[in-house]
Amino acid sequence: MDLSIDADAALDAAKRISEIPAKVTLAQRRALGTLRRRWPVIARRDIQTEYALSATRIRAGLSVRTTASGMELVGVARGVGLRNFASKRSADDRGLDYTAVRGRRSFKRSGFHRRHGGVDIAFERTPIAGPKRVPRTPIRRLYGPSLAQILRKGDRPERMGQAGLDVITAEIDRLLLRSLRR
Repeated sequence: MDLSIDADAALDAAKRISEIPAKVTLAQRRALGTLRRRWPVIARRDIQTEYALSATRIRAGLSVRTTASGMELVGVARGVGLRNFASKRSADDRGLDYTAVRGRRSFKRSGFHRRHGGVDIAFERTPIAGPKRVPRTPIRRLYGPSLAQILRKGDRPERMGQAGLDVITAEIDRLLLRSLRR
């Protein structure tokens, strides 16, 4: 019986085993980059199933932040203007119709649209109490919920966390399998 050991193959196998920790670290870093790109898209799609907001408006208010403990999906705390929620003047011109939540029309009796700074904005006339005569009724801007409030609503934080974990695990699995085939 003839016994032979291929030293080159044994050294090659040892080299491949020693490279695994570096490949795992690289796969983790790349998976976090993938999560940074995909998470806002997942959140936008989830938000659009409930709210009547455009993709552009949601994208402008979402970001992913890297912290010491991990990554966070962050929404802007300022309210979204009511004009972004598919608002329009009522048919009989006595107010403002809008849809903040899909499938539910709402009405603001003293609301109206005007251009301000080149942008269409929804305003509301505020009532004046008392006998004092005011030449112009004061107005205020109308806002819907902010993207931070939308992200915190209901079980959305758990869904977004699970979606983030799913992206990371799938990406690490894909990258590690790819690196082992080489």
